[in-house]
Amino acid sequence: MHEICYVEIPSTDFAKSKEFYEKLFGWKVELMPEMDYAVWTPPEGPGGGFNPVKEPCTCAESGVLVYILVESVDEKVKEVESAGGKIVKPKTAVTDMGWYAIFQDTAGGVVALWESAKKG
Repeated sequence: MHEICYVEIPSTDFAKSKEFYEKLFGWKVELMPEMDYAVWTPPEGPGGGFNPVKEPCTCAESGVLVYILVESVDEKVKEVESAGGKIVKPKTAVTDMGWYAIFQDTAGGVVALWESAKKG
């Protein structure tokens, strides 16, 4: 009880969000134009949606930040940039726990990547 069950990522363009997250993370994205909304489902863990915004997010330090677990922050950063995303904060170490980077997707959402130092 009380675990995170749903996450919303701001989006200025659902079609761009769909293309970006399906390609980058393998999420299934269902566009729901009748509700002006889109729902995403990852291979594991809680799902969420894209909430419509008129302007891209500008600051990763304000509000809640979603972290996506990845095998390699270095590799995923390259994929983010290749897919049209922008790195907001480069790979940064967190003591001996792991590394993170923050990016802005192609539709304005700001999301973080997390690589744990403890594999397995």
